[in-house]
Amino acid sequence: MKAGFQGLAVIGYLAVLAGCAAQPQYKMMKSGVSAQETAQDEAQCQMQAEYVQAADWEYRGTIMEGVNIKQKQQKTYGLCMNSKGYAAIRVQ
Repeated sequence: MKAGFQGLAVIGYLAVLAGCAAQPQYKMMKSGVSAQETAQDEAQCQMQAEYVQAADWEYRGTIMEGVNIKQKQQKTYGLCMNSKGYAAIRVQ
């Protein structure tokens, strides 16, 4: 019984590790913009994204509520940066 549980734990750990490794990383880029301007734009968009605090109705009260809010915040941030002329460039 104990060996079966350990095997299941290892499989679970590997699945989580594989899920994390598979996530590509992106950076918002805009040509001709200084690092200071980029930092200001990122701060403005991050602040705007943090105002999103409500999950979609189907996620409210579930364990996925926080994940849904985080996804909505990321989408809001991306749309804000896109509206300022930035594009998501894959870095990993």
